[in-house]
Amino acid sequence: MLLVLAVVPVVMALPLQAAEMRYPVPSYEGEELAKVREWEKQWAGKKIDATNVDGVKEFIPENLYKLYKDPEKWGSTWFDIVPYSEYQPTKGDIEFTKKYAGTCKIGPNEQMLNHICGIPFPNPKTALEIAYNFDNMNMGDNISSDEYMWLVDGRRQYDRKMIQKGHILYFSGRREILPVPEILPNSKQIFRASHSVYVEPADMQGTRGLGIKYKDRTKDYGAWAFTSAIRRVLRRSTSERQTSVGGTDICMDDSAVYGFAIPYLNYKYLGRKEVLLPRNTDVARLKNLHKEGKCLFDGFQKQRINAYVLECTSKDPNYLYSRMIWYIDPETWYILYSDKYDRTGKLWKIFDMGQAVKTSVYNRAQIPIIEFSMIVDVQRLHSTGVLTGATMGETDYRFQPEFYEPRALMRYGY
Repeated sequence: MLLVLAVVPVVMALPLQAAEMRYPVPSYEGEELAKVREWEKQWAGKKIDATNVDGVKEFIPENLYKLYKDPEKWGSTWFDIVPYSEYQPTKGDIEFTKKYAGTCKIGPNEQMLNHICGIPFPNPKTALEIAYNFDNMNMGDNISSDEYMWLVDGRRQYDRKMIQKGHILYFSGRREILPVPEILPNSKQIFRASHSVYVEPADMQGTRGLGIKYKDRTKDYGAWAFTSAIRRVLRRSTSERQTSVGGTDICMDDSAVYGFAIPYLNYKYLGRKEVLLPRNTDVARLKNLHKEGKCLFDGFQKQRINAYVLECTSKDPNYLYSRMIWYIDPETWYILYSDKYDRTGKLWKIFDMGQAVKTSVYNRAQIPIIEFSMIVDVQRLHSTGVLTGATMGETDYRFQPEFYEPRALMRYGY
């Protein structure tokens, strides 16, 4: 879940925000919403595959459209169109976003200053502000997940399985679960920490990882690993974040599409684009519909969203990707689709992120979270599907600060 600063970032001004801050701001309202509803009369409830995808081509990212149009290579694949449904942020998210509106600033090194809780730039003016909104999206305060992964080899037509249990604790920026907005004391100034353990395959069983993201977004992430075979805790280097994890198509920097420091990239605003994105999708059927050896997963439920589109390039010329295109949901601030290009500029990976709304067991808050990820390596004819299975709100030992220290990897290891 982690580079030489050289190039001045390219940002394009967005339309000026209204004089008074608005939050939340729906993807559609008024006449725009009426147009969407009229379009949905024809398309909502339709099953889209290679035979009729041309009818909605304008709403599908070009690279994903090409996969749907090539069943000979990728198999016959389909998704459903569902009506647009506005996401309503949680009570805590709205409260803290409004309370601290206007206090957050961008510093001289592109760091985010004065952020306490909530969405820092609810009416963003620049691409960098949009990126920081993504960086502070509401994922819940205490999160557990049982991540079931399919590693699909499209050439040989078979799957490998991987299972990982993960836990995330927000030390600051907490919206719902007491204490809010921060667990004190927080002497190390941690924003968020994760502690995970692999259950399968056998050669990775018992391996644990710890990742720490700091309130200072210019800092490298802290990362440690425990391997049961040697019973040692090792500090991971930043460069290891770009290495594929366990044969999957993702590395630590791919967590939630982008899982490292925001100031390490340049951002260019490409405008708003209406896109069919997998939001509020029924993730259970994605698992049940999957055919072994098939890279593309059937059954996504997609709704029309007026997304922010950013082009992102690293300030490190040796970075894993030469550029990335992000499609960001303006209501939840998640990246729901991304194209990633290799160092030669050739398309490498496609990320299609199935979002669902989960209910916190603590206060019944409805929190958006990526429940199913489809990452396709178009060069290798390979993919990774990740079913998250997240729960939120437990208050047992896994959500005590002591569980997120390097020594805890040894304590809870084999």
